[in-house]
Amino acid sequence: MKKSLLALFILPVLLLAEETPKWTLQQCIDYALEHSPSLERQKLSTNSQTLQTVIEKAAFDWSISASDTYNIQNPNSNSATIGLQKDFQNGFKFRTTATGSQTEHNDYKSTTVAFQLSKQILGGGTALETKYNLEASLIDELISQNTLKRAQRQLILNVTLAYYTIIRAQQSLTVKQRALENAKQNLLITKEREKPLDILTAELRIPNNELSVNSAKRTIANGLDSLKELMGYDVAKPLDITGDFTYEVQTIIPENDLEFASDNLESIINNRLEKRKVEWLVKIRESNKLPDVTLSATHRQHGDGDSYNLDGKDDQVIGVSLNWTIGRRADIARYEIAQNNLARNNSEYFTLCQELSANISSYKRRLDEYARAVELQELQCNLIRRQEELYRDKWENGEIDILELVRTQTDLENSYVDLSDSKINYLELLANYMFLIGK
Repeated sequence: MKKSLLALFILPVLLLAEETPKWTLQQCIDYALEHSPSLERQKLSTNSQTLQTVIEKAAFDWSISASDTYNIQNPNSNSATIGLQKDFQNGFKFRTTATGSQTEHNDYKSTTVAFQLSKQILGGGTALETKYNLEASLIDELISQNTLKRAQRQLILNVTLAYYTIIRAQQSLTVKQRALENAKQNLLITKEREKPLDILTAELRIPNNELSVNSAKRTIANGLDSLKELMGYDVAKPLDITGDFTYEVQTIIPENDLEFASDNLESIINNRLEKRKVEWLVKIRESNKLPDVTLSATHRQHGDGDSYNLDGKDDQVIGVSLNWTIGRRADIARYEIAQNNLARNNSEYFTLCQELSANISSYKRRLDEYARAVELQELQCNLIRRQEELYRDKWENGEIDILELVRTQTDLENSYVDLSDSKINYLELLANYMFLIGK
């Protein structure tokens, strides 16, 4: 007896332990943001762009060089050089070298130290061009972060739509199961009345409704698998959803949403960032059309030849170099290409704004239409439900044939499905609208 009581106590606990967990929409979204494979790949791309910025910054790091040479001809000699150099973001280049040399048997020793500061003051290589790669990489980093943000919002939208797809199938399943129970109940009543035509009509309803129930179950199972894939959840593991959703009509103000989207939508922000790069490149290409002029200042301090010292003479050199490809046809063509890219960027921005404005207006009209459809569908459900009650009373009293009742029940079942679909359609459209405006 004690064992039986213990078994009765343990069995419900085991059943509860094996029950498939049910997830809310927010739980699915949170899990997807952490485990989605597609989002993880985008995060890696964003990280790679951050590392690319590190590479561009490294171009302005200090670097050191050293060499040692030995001449084996008579007289033998040895020379060693060490250098330190750095390029600055403002276009200046600093170079310093120290050279020591020695002939065979220490007959002659010499040391030279040189410092040079140079800058290209005209044409390519100016400060604008020197900083371009780094600044462009920083902009690309912002673009990559915006792209990641959009990928996150896209993932949230996809998970939401997949969740709603399952809810639609669950709502449909509930209605179809109720229709199957009604069909079975009708069959029991018709058998009591022993009317062959009514019995056959009621029997025909049962397999059709069972097929509909099985189809809805299959749709739910497939929807759950798709949801698992989006979330990065093991498809082989069981997962279920609560199916909870709240239908609420949202107030849409297109003017406010257009302003918000213009300030926050990733595609528009990235277009503006790209424009900064293109405008910068236009200025660089314009300067490249000019002759290359470089100004340099060099100071050298020599040793006296007796030992490794710097007691010898020193000299200072101011240098100017000029280089110009006659005609500069390639540079002029590059400048025109940069201008074309800027014009294309402006055109793309105009198109983005036009499409955004048109889509917001279109979504507003569709959302209003869907909200009204739900109201009309609710009214229709109430009317058909009253009709079905009247027909059922008449049929139970033998006043009408079962076909009239079946038609009304079918209409009622379809109206419930349509009502559920209308609500889910509105929520799906609203989710797409929020993604459109960058929320």
